[in-house]
Amino acid sequence: MSGVLRLLALGLGGAAVGVLLQQVRVEQPTEPTTPTVAVAPPAAVPADAPAPAQTAWSLRAGGWYIRVDGAEVAIPSLGEQTASRPHTTLAWTISPYDRLIVHHANAEGFDWRLIAALIFEESRFDPTSHSDKGAYGLMQVRPIAAEAVGSQHFTAPDDNVKTGVRYLRQLDDMFHDASGRDRLKLVLAAYNMGPGHVRDAQALARRFGYNPNRWDDSMELILPLLEEPAIYQSVPNGFAKGGDTVAYVQRTVERFHQYQRSTQTAPDFEGDAMSSSAGPAANG
Repeated sequence: MSGVLRLLALGLGGAAVGVLLQQVRVEQPTEPTTPTVAVAPPAAVPADAPAPAQTAWSLRAGGWYIRVDGAEVAIPSLGEQTASRPHTTLAWTISPYDRLIVHHANAEGFDWRLIAALIFEESRFDPTSHSDKGAYGLMQVRPIAAEAVGSQHFTAPDDNVKTGVRYLRQLDDMFHDASGRDRLKLVLAAYNMGPGHVRDAQALARRFGYNPNRWDDSMELILPLLEEPAIYQSVPNGFAKGGDTVAYVQRTVERFHQYQRSTQTAPDFEGDAMSSSAGPAANG
């Protein structure tokens, strides 16, 4: 019998995993034909003779490899295959770093799903991600941000998330005049482009008669002006990609809402629970 090759697709942790199931060798004795003449009985098989060839199955899935030899092989279920894989005890997994994110988000009074949404936007959960501006890790922490919160180490995932969340708390305190979703969006904008540029945009908002502590129909309209030469040449911190920051804030907030809905424990979107303004005291 020739080898058999099967390719299965399994869902594993939200990702498609190819499973290769291959029968590498099968040898079966053929049915004996009815003899037409008398034949001598077969010679006795020596005790040390090799055993007959058996069926060998190979199972490949998600980077690990199992080989089982035997005539009949019971393929383990997907649950059995993944029983030893580490997993979070949360009701719904967002990333391999959920426990780490929850720990540091709780320490600073943030909704952990907000931090997860920010990390997705910053690094796609790649702990080795880095930019040409010196930003590094899951939260793309820059040395100036680490220095601002007194962190000397911020490259390892634990240190990186701890530093990034502390910096986000510092920004939240900086924009305390705003509240609710407006405050959240101003804080995210400051994390993306730097608080100095947001302050420049707030000054422009006042000059043009807009509310500097309101995002919708106000700061979201003012920030892109920082790309105009006549504008950025007149502000202290100069040019900034304000349009990109507005899009960044929108994507991050939308993903935050998506994570809230997916975990089925979404707070009231209209209250401060949606924003990052609860503070460390909110943890009791």
